[in-house]
Amino acid sequence: MKILSQKGVLEILENLDKKRSLKYKELEEFVGNPSTTSRRLNSLEKKGIVERHVSSEKYRPVYYQLTDKGRKLLSHVRELRENYG
Repeated sequence: MKILSQKGVLEILENLDKKRSLKYKELEEFVGNPSTTSRRLNSLEKKGIVERHVSSEKYRPVYYQLTDKGRKLLSHVRELRENYG
């Protein structure tokens, strides 16, 4: 619950759930602050909730996607919202 209460975490998780993977810059737009985005993604990656992939494209963008653990966590969050508003 501690990680879920941090600013930007739910926005990151829900947007990663809508798409298979997103670039760091795309996630930064949802959170609004580069340093907050970076801290949240690092924390989520350490907890095994998101995976980080560096592309082999020309500018080597970094992509993030939910792990199975992340999808399961998000389903619990949605269940809590439905049952407790």
